[in-house]
Amino acid sequence: MDAALQLLRERGPQGVTMEAVALQSGCAKTTIYRRYRNRYELLRASLGFVEGIPEPPPDLSTRQRLHFLLGQFRQGLEEVVGLRALAALLRGDDDDPEFSRAFRESVLQPRIDVLLTALQEGIAVGDLRPDIDCPTVVSMLAGSFIARSAMQGTVPADWADTVLDTLWPAVAA
Repeated sequence: MDAALQLLRERGPQGVTMEAVALQSGCAKTTIYRRYRNRYELLRASLGFVEGIPEPPPDLSTRQRLHFLLGQFRQGLEEVVGLRALAALLRGDDDDPEFSRAFRESVLQPRIDVLLTALQEGIAVGDLRPDIDCPTVVSMLAGSFIARSAMQGTVPADWADTVLDTLWPAVAA
C-alpha cells in the first residue's frame, strides 16, 4: 500500500499498476494478486489509509475546529495522495473510473463529511447562522484549495486562515 501511494504521488493514478507496485515494493506480482483481486481493490485499500481523519481536540471553537479540519484536508491531498491524483480526478475525462471512484470514496467524501458535521455542530451550538447552506460552504472551503492549487501550482501556508477570514463574516451567527 505504501508503494501504491508513493507511485500515486509521483506518477499519478495511471502510474499505479500491479506491475509498478510489485517493482516499487519488491514483492512478487502474484503476492499482490493474492491480497487484491484487481487494481481497484489495491487502490481502495491504499487510499483507505487516508480515510482516517484525526478528530480535533474537543475544546476547540467552531472556527478552530474548521481550521484543524482544513489542515487535515490539505495534508491528505498534498502529502498523502499528492496533487497529481487530484488533477487526474479534475480532468473530467474519467479515463480511470476505478481510481476516480476510490478517490471520491476514500479521500474526498470522508473530508467533506467531517467538514459538514463541523458546520452542523457549529449551527447547533449557535456559533453559525442557522440558515447557511452547509454543502455550499463546504464546496467553497474545499474549492478554494483546489482552485489555488490549479491556478498557482501551490497553496499558500496561510490558506486555511485566509479562507476562514473571508467566509467567517458570512456564516457566523
